[in-house]
Amino acid sequence: MIKFTLYGEPVPKGRPKFTVRGGYAMAYTPKKTKENEDYIRCAALPYKPIKPFTGPVALTAIFYRSIPKSFSKKKTEMAINGILRPTTTPDLDNYLKQVEDALSGIFYENDKQIVDSSESKYYSDRPRIEIEIQEVIENV
Repeated sequence: MIKFTLYGEPVPKGRPKFTVRGGYAMAYTPKKTKENEDYIRCAALPYKPIKPFTGPVALTAIFYRSIPKSFSKKKTEMAINGILRPTTTPDLDNYLKQVEDALSGIFYENDKQIVDSSESKYYSDRPRIEIEIQEVIENV
């Protein structure tokens, strides 16, 4: 099992953008998404296995967002204690997709190998992503 924490505000996977060049439509990844994927990849490198997992993988990711400055003291306390949780955008699956794509090729060959996942989002005064990856042993 591999466990590590990436500090900083979690960033969701952005939708692809489209443009027309030379009469052809082209899709491209938004700059913020690309930069965040690069950050996740670089920050995760010290924890990578000798070679990427080739079999099924289980991924757990817990996303801690900043507590909004507009929260009252009572709401802030509830957020810190995990009682009040983020129910606003971005969606949890957009956060997860960003992590899955960034770690592909480093911890596993392709994100299609993820057969089990667990994800959560919370507020924290210390924004971060806690990640746990393990190879799933198949019973044959």
